[in-house]
Amino acid sequence: MSEAKNKDLNPDEISQSADVNDSADVVESDQEIDESVEAVEGSQDTLSELEAAQHEIAKLKDAFLRAKAEEDNVRRRAEKEVANARKFAIEGFAKEMLNVYDSLTLATNNEPAEDADETVKSIYEGSKITLSQLNSAFTKFSLNKIAPEVGDKLDPNLHQAMSMVESEEVESGCIITVIQAGFELSDRLLRPAMVVVAK
Repeated sequence: MSEAKNKDLNPDEISQSADVNDSADVVESDQEIDESVEAVEGSQDTLSELEAAQHEIAKLKDAFLRAKAEEDNVRRRAEKEVANARKFAIEGFAKEMLNVYDSLTLATNNEPAEDADETVKSIYEGSKITLSQLNSAFTKFSLNKIAPEVGDKLDPNLHQAMSMVESEEVESGCIITVIQAGFELSDRLLRPAMVVVAK
């Protein structure tokens, strides 16, 4: 209140006016405290919501990384399977063609005599040409011949020992005779070379 009004009021009225002002201040301070408490509680709720959101983000990030890794693994496996399918698509066909190769090799092992019939000679020449073409096709499609030499050490990954015989010409465990050539398609064994090994 202004000083002019205070002069007109008696001391009792001034006291009452002061009490009203004090009680108004108390009510205002109570309201401020309540607002502060609500603000603190609200900020605590916000903090707990933030923590929950961060926890949920961490879970989702972990799930995303796992899904991404699984997707990469599936893609790599699929690429490898496709590459192998391309690389070894002719495996069954190649195994069947090995029998043709064996027959042609047998047919061309012995050259006909000089006085042999011209038909026999032409069959022999045709067999040699066919075998040469088959070898070219094998090379083109990475079908490689396994033909060990006499005296080579037996390799159980590439050779199959059909029998063992005493020999003074080669060391024990070495190849004496090649019965049948082996083949591999790229780096996959189709058929081991069949050999006789020294005891």
